[in-house]
Amino acid sequence: MKYKRYPSSPQNFDVRPEKKVRGTFTIRRLFPALSDEDLLIFQSNSSIIKLKKGQNLFISGDIPRAIYGVANGCLKIVRESQEGESVITRIARAGTIIGIREVFGDFKYSRTSVALKDSEVFSIDKDIVLSLIKRNPAVALQFMKIFCVELARMEKRIESDLYRPAKNRVAAVIFELYNLFAESDSMRFDTPLNRRDIAELADVTPETVSRSIAEFKNTGILSTQGSYFTILDLNALQNEAE
Repeated sequence: MKYKRYPSSPQNFDVRPEKKVRGTFTIRRLFPALSDEDLLIFQSNSSIIKLKKGQNLFISGDIPRAIYGVANGCLKIVRESQEGESVITRIARAGTIIGIREVFGDFKYSRTSVALKDSEVFSIDKDIVLSLIKRNPAVALQFMKIFCVELARMEKRIESDLYRPAKNRVAAVIFELYNLFAESDSMRFDTPLNRRDIAELADVTPETVSRSIAEFKNTGILSTQGSYFTILDLNALQNEAE
């Protein structure tokens, strides 16, 4: 599958203290342990990339030049097979740091990132990040913590695949999609993911997704209409997802 590259939209930052906005992450919120001095360095060497739904942040095979923090919106991380098929491996939601492994490991991206809806992403220059890490143990510790969170996420997914019933994994994906795409106080949302995408995230077959959704509908947990989901019993869905 071929992906189209889109130019980023850099903007200058005001380095005064950032105001916390509901649903949006600032650099201060992404890196809460940074000192004011280091935060100013990050801010003055950062730009913001505005992505429309369907646009790419980076493409498999690209050379990493920055780390990225999702300020708002969300992206899907896609692995491409030699046959040209793509598989979703994860969803990067607001507050997620991506690209660290490639920057620190000094190798090209092995995945492609695609915006699932209009999103804004902080781009922090690779050389600035590496320079701060070399001279400041506190910054290095901050990134080690981010690594640990990512490792914990991967371990949790592996354990989920090994021990949790397929139906519960499907419920967990639907619950995550609800949190990503439902408007405030609304139980109805439109997801850009199809049944196959949900199956990839849950590590099950599309047939299992269809059966699980049919069961959730029969038990009054949710209803569907095309790409729209309506959550009828949020507590029950959350219980299925846990």
